[in-house]
Amino acid sequence: MLEVHIPSVGPEKGHMVFRVEVLCRGRRHVVQRRYREFHALHKRIKKLYKVPDFPSKRLPNWRTRGLEQRRQGLEAYIQGILYLNQDVPKELLEFLSLRHWPTDPKASNRGSQLYHRPVVSFPMDPYICTPSPEPLPSVVVQGVLQGLYGFNATIAEAQPEAARHPAPMPPTP
Repeated sequence: MLEVHIPSVGPEKGHMVFRVEVLCRGRRHVVQRRYREFHALHKRIKKLYKVPDFPSKRLPNWRTRGLEQRRQGLEAYIQGILYLNQDVPKELLEFLSLRHWPTDPKASNRGSQLYHRPVVSFPMDPYICTPSPEPLPSVVVQGVLQGLYGFNATIAEAQPEAARHPAPMPPTP
């Protein structure tokens, strides 16, 4: 994946220079380019690739607001080139000083750069319970009995003596 940002612009040797940050495969590097270099790139690639509108050369003045608008426009332009084209233009790679980017169109395709994780599978459905021969304990009943009759109370201990031994049946006439 290739990310390009232009975080700042400033004077250098009597010209305004744009600081272009490039993030490529986890590595970041910086190149400095003048407006005329961006314009030369635009002239080279506009007939070969899809490109957005290029920001105007005319500035009302060299004040901060005008430079900020130009900086934002150039950043949007470069990002637009990356967005509109499935393959990264070779001229853009040269402009950004990227020498080790793959030149094979299939390798530079964004879809081929996606990393896939293995799919976790279950050999059995975790939500299907296998029937067990003994009945499941009644957790609620045990909790209530435990609260009423002591810590280790069981159902048999909690029942009154008469309930444990049923009364004999009366003789039938």
